Amino acid sequence: MIKTLPAWQRRNGLKLAGAAPTIDRSIPPGLVIYADGCCEPNPGLGGWGYAVFLDGKEIAAAHGGANQSTNQRMELTAVLEALGWITDNQPEQLPRIISDSAYTVNGCNEWRHKWKRSGWRRGQKDVANLDLWKCLDGALSFHPIELEWCKGHAGIIGNERADELSLIGREMVLETANDADPIRQQLTYSV
Repeated sequence: MIKTLPAWQRRNGLKLAGAAPTIDRSIPPGLVIYADGCCEPNPGLGGWGYAVFLDGKEIAAAHGGANQSTNQRMELTAVLEALGWITDNQPEQLPRIISDSAYTVNGCNEWRHKWKRSGWRRGQKDVANLDLWKCLDGALSFHPIELEWCKGHAGIIGNERADELSLIGREMVLETANDADPIRQQLTYSV
């Protein structure tokens, strides 16, 4: 009997090696976008980033951040910004979008449809990050892409690049916050 992985595991780069699956760390062929977000502390200073690859070569990248955010908001923002890249560049084929955030992937692929039907509510409360979910719903209605999940911090090349970009985005916010701090400015002048 030949062992095979379920289709969702094969799509997400998992391969059989003996009894335990191993992770394919290479960038898949075609047009692929990796998106990632970070926040330190959480909540606190956040960053997002995405990297676009065509047949394994990086062709575009972007990053940014926010003073007051959460990790989940930055993960969602990274995918939303990636969808903006698709809108701006109108590639001939829809890319694969890969994220290490199960919250983002499950929310985009499944949960948003239920939330929308229930008036964007979960029980008695509004869905968390409602503003971003509504934007993502609109963007994914325009670009019908099913997001894919990958394991974070596992050496997957595209995911590591998106993570690096999100940290750069956070660092930019941190530098801007430090520049705007009058006490820090005074200490800098007195040295």
